[in-house]
Formats: sequence, structure tokens, C-alpha cells
Amino acid sequence: MRLFLFLFLSGLAYADANESLSSFCQPYINSNGNHEQDSTDRDSIPYGEGLLWQIRAQNGNHAHIFGTMHSQDRLVTSVPPPVRLALVKSSEFVMEVLLDQHANEVFNQAIYFSDGTELKNLVDSEIYSWLENNIGDYGIQREDLPRLKPWAALTLAGRPRPVHGPTQDIVLMQLAESANIKITALESMTELVSALNGISMEDQIIILNDTICNHGEILRQTRDTVNLYINRDVAGIVLQNEEPHYDEAVFDRFMQQIVYDRNIRMVQKIETIIQQNNAFIAVGASHLPGNRGILKMLEQRGYTITRVF
Repeated sequence: MRLFLFLFLSGLAYADANESLSSFCQPYINSNGNHEQDSTDRDSIPYGEGLLWQIRAQNGNHAHIFGTMHSQDRLVTSVPPPVRLALVKSSEFVMEVLLDQHANEVFNQAIYFSDGTELKNLVDSEIYSWLENNIGDYGIQREDLPRLKPWAALTLAGRPRPVHGPTQDIVLMQLAESANIKITALESMTELVSALNGISMEDQIIILNDTICNHGEILRQTRDTVNLYINRDVAGIVLQNEEPHYDEAVFDRFMQQIVYDRNIRMVQKIETIIQQNNAFIAVGASHLPGNRGILKMLEQRGYTITRVF
């Protein structure tokens, strides 16, 4: 599932998997999906160009919302002047998820089965062997692999190997800290983990297979995603994510669970935040565009949306 590339990207050390997964992966490689894909016109994607937006309520209260990419790439983590200015002039910095020690502890505990279930009993032996040979590059000890949940395995393996350096989210948080700005979040790590755990086991395994089988292609696409992002071409990223998948029904369910349902909850929180005026909200750019994106939903609720950068 190519979308994990954008949602969970955190590094930029490109490398292909050396192992050949033989015939098992053939259905997943260069798959056209199980039905015809609808063609989407770039110009039909609302709010598809730009990363920083001002949201203004009818009473004059306003906030800025910035589309982020969860990446360590310095091309991404370098904060553009308009973004820096909007952040340092804000009264509150609102992250997608607060990345503190407690959040790390919640995530590190949630990625493992606690009921005796073992990953090797859920996935094909070739997929498990690939994980045994590669998961250490993503910070997981080989002896802990049997307890790793499929969604955790794919969110780790579906990105380039991590490199030393802060993600864009951390850079923005540090900037807010240096300016003594209050820091809050749209959702807790517990809520995010709950959404990931809500993906059915069958869908988790299909997405994991797709991720491992297309690992080299995903890493190559990362270069394109970074280029689209730094050019503020969010519509291009949407179109990239809509390329055919092994199972379009699984992709649609994933989008509903991890993007659209969360968008609804985030908009509810954003409306409360705007009442307090002059906040800077940083959320994954994939949540912003489109007819079911955060910006369109805010527009439909009577807010004026103006592109800043």
C-alpha cells in the first residue's frame, strides 16, 4: 500500500531489498488491482496546491494549518520562511500527535502482540524471512519479531531505513518550544494506535505483503514523493497514492479507517481550537486535500480558507 510511504515516512536512506521473494510476490508486483481504477483530474482535487493555509471563522478568529511530511529529509525539515513566521506568531502549536516520551512508550508497547499470537503464524514464510533479514534496520530486535503486529511491520518496512536526524514534526515542535509556545495535539498516540489496531488482520497481512513485495519500488517512489512535497504539489501526492493496488477494496477500507475517519475527528478538534484564535496546526499533508479532506470539510462548515504558501 503506497499510502504508508507518505503517512509514516521518517528517513531517506534508499536501498532495495536484495532478497528475491520468488513466485509468492508475482500477484502483488505491478498489479493493476482487481477492478478498473477511476482516473482523477489534478484540477478536480480541492486544495491540491499549497502547504500552508489560513482558516478564518465568521467571527474573525483564525488559525494556520500546515501540511507536513513525516520525514527526516533535510529538504523537508528545512522550515520555509512563511511557515516559520506563522508558527512563531501563533499562540499555540498543535501537532497531529504529541511526540513525547509517553507517546513513544504507548507506541512501543502497542506494536507487539500480548496474547501469544506470533507473526510467523500469520504471514507467508518468505515474507517472514524477509523481515528476519531486514527488520533490524528499523530498530526492531530480531528476537522481538515474532511478537510484532503486521501493521507495525508494514509501517516500519514501508519506508526508507531511518537515518540520524529529527523528523519535520520534531523540528516544528522544537521551534515552538524555543519560542515558548504552548504545544498540544489533535489526537493522542493511543487514539492513533487504536485506528491502526482497527484494521482487520486480513487487511493488515495483505498490506504487509504488498509493502514487502514492492519494497524496492516504494523506496524509488519516495524520491518522487519528496519532490512533490517540496514543490507543494499535494495533488500530485494524491494521484501517486491512487495508483493501482493489489486489492482496491483493502485500500479503500484503509483510507476510510486511517484517513477519512480521522479527518472527521480532527475537524471537530480544529473547530474548538479556532475558537481560541491564532493557533498553528501541523498535520500530515495527506489529510488536507480532496473532497473528504480537512480543508474542504472546514469550508463546508463556513470557514474561509486562504492559501498562504
